[in-house]
Amino acid sequence: MRFPETAKSSVSLAFSLGLIAAVVALGWQYVILPYRKSPDRPTFANDLKTMPAPKSPIAAIKIEPIPTPTVKAKPKTTEAKYQGKVNAGIGLVFRADPNQSARNVGGADFNAKVAVIKETPDREWVLVRNESTKEEGWVRSGNITKE
Repeated sequence: MRFPETAKSSVSLAFSLGLIAAVVALGWQYVILPYRKSPDRPTFANDLKTMPAPKSPIAAIKIEPIPTPTVKAKPKTTEAKYQGKVNAGIGLVFRADPNQSARNVGGADFNAKVAVIKETPDREWVLVRNESTKEEGWVRSGNITKE
């Protein structure tokens, strides 16, 4: 009589252990594993759209030519009053108007020949034209040496 009771208890123990193992395996599969992988990256309306990679990286490279800057030479307003040289060691920056805060419109290097076209009434600023580039602009009169 003992044998069937022992067999009954070991079968029920095996069944119970199998049931517990199945519950643990399903819990692992559906509860734990989904949280172990990283979530997808969120997308927002203002994100940059990604372009698909080109099939041939060499064929996709397009080199656009760099536009060459053109210097628009102003027509000579009047004849030059006198010729001069730039005596500032670092060169000069030509200004659009006779004041320090005016925008840059050109320049001249040290010892460049310039033609003085006009002077302000107080003779602090002079309108000059660079003889090599034909750019015109205002500079301080102390930066020009009369030839």
